[in-house]
Amino acid sequence: MISRIATFGHSTTMLAASLKVQAKLADQQAQTASGLKSTTYGGLGSNTGSLLRLSSQGAALTAENAAAQTATAYVNAAYSALGDIADLATTIKTQLASMISSTTIDSATTAQYATNWLNDLQALMNSTSGGTYLFSGTAGDTAAADFSDADWDPSAGVDADFYQGSSSTRTFTTTDGQTINLSVSGGSAAFEQLARALSMIIASPGDSDVVSAAYDLAGEALTGVGSLQEQVSIQASTLDRLIERNEAKIESIDTLASNLKDADLAETAVLATQYETQLEAMYSMISTLSSLSLTKYL
Repeated sequence: MISRIATFGHSTTMLAASLKVQAKLADQQAQTASGLKSTTYGGLGSNTGSLLRLSSQGAALTAENAAAQTATAYVNAAYSALGDIADLATTIKTQLASMISSTTIDSATTAQYATNWLNDLQALMNSTSGGTYLFSGTAGDTAAADFSDADWDPSAGVDADFYQGSSSTRTFTTTDGQTINLSVSGGSAAFEQLARALSMIIASPGDSDVVSAAYDLAGEALTGVGSLQEQVSIQASTLDRLIERNEAKIESIDTLASNLKDADLAETAVLATQYETQLEAMYSMISTLSSLSLTKYL
């Protein structure tokens, strides 16, 4: 009886197996080249949903930090402007103290000083950051102070009608609903007191009693400006802490996302070597089977 060596079925099976190993090798090589488990979401399988959620959370936190940094710049500018106003109030107190201690008061000089100081106060209260007025509340496109406003009558007592801004405070709201005030209102008592003190002097520059009363009022204003600075400092600190927390969250999200999508290069290198070895052995086997000839066994 003549027997036949059936190599065709074996060759076909080996070829199919080699193609599967070749696909696995290509996958490991692609991961090594890209550093990713897959270059498409579909290739991540069940991790796709988690990765998309993490990406969305990270994007939201990044956007919030960008907005918070803009708000921080605004608040820092307000703090700086308040510092300049405090310096102005200190200068006013010093000059008024000198006038009070003098035997005579030069009315013209005193009135000119007070007028210049009031102009300086208005300019500082109308400071801006990024084109937005610092002390106008939500009316950021409107200058905060106008001491030429006809409705302003400091001689009648407390009167903040010089304030042109909004009664609503500008705020920053976080993604979790926390509200942070930004800056302070130009209608605050400290500003009104300093403006009223200067207007008193302008109205009666030669009256020593008026100058003395203005000195006391300027002192109250200076204390008030200090309190306003403390408020703004707290606002800046709150924003800084928010940014720091978000940066920590973003770092954690990036780590989690990396675990889901990034390839383990050490593992891919080992697997690629194993697949290459398997593939070489399979190719060798296929070559051997292909070289078999029935005539050799007849």
